[in-house]
Amino acid sequence: MHTLNSFLCRGRCAARGPFLLAVAALALSACDDPFKLKASYGNEPFVYSLYGISGTGPANAPAALDLVGRSPVRVDGNFKFDIAFDFDGRGKIVILPQKLVGTPITGSRTVALQRISGSYESVLLAPTKGWQLDSALSVLPGEVIGVRLTSASCVYQLSSEMYAKLVVDSVRTGGLIFGRGVMNPNCGFKSFAEGIPEK
Repeated sequence: MHTLNSFLCRGRCAARGPFLLAVAALALSACDDPFKLKASYGNEPFVYSLYGISGTGPANAPAALDLVGRSPVRVDGNFKFDIAFDFDGRGKIVILPQKLVGTPITGSRTVALQRISGSYESVLLAPTKGWQLDSALSVLPGEVIGVRLTSASCVYQLSSEMYAKLVVDSVRTGGLIFGRGVMNPNCGFKSFAEGIPEK
């Protein structure tokens, strides 16, 4: 009887082996990392043109960027921007977080900046360290600027931060600034690679 049971068990176990392995593999893949952030939106490249705050541009000309909206905006009493632009008088462009320009009634935006080494095209990931919170940053055309901002749209997410990279390509006569950037609209993601980021 024992021999027959052993024989039947070996037959059933052999038949169930591949099935059990498949179930185990599925369980492992499903439990890989249930808390891992997943991006929903592709990175958004943009171009901009604006003037410095104290420049000689036309009245009501844009002198700041709303990065979430990826658009140049005017600097007025609403202060609905993340960073503003100006000149230091020695050939550099000054990037100013909102708090250094003014504070809106509805609350200010938290912005950190840093200069990132490498060409604009080669910078594909925002740094983890080295951020200067609410401090001005002076750059030359061609230098890459990293921006970390705390966004209200991330209030219910695991991370409240968004990242962008910028570069000033040129400054025309009269103080018109031309540049480009990439905004990662996914909360907590640092990649600037094309498409939907994985990190």
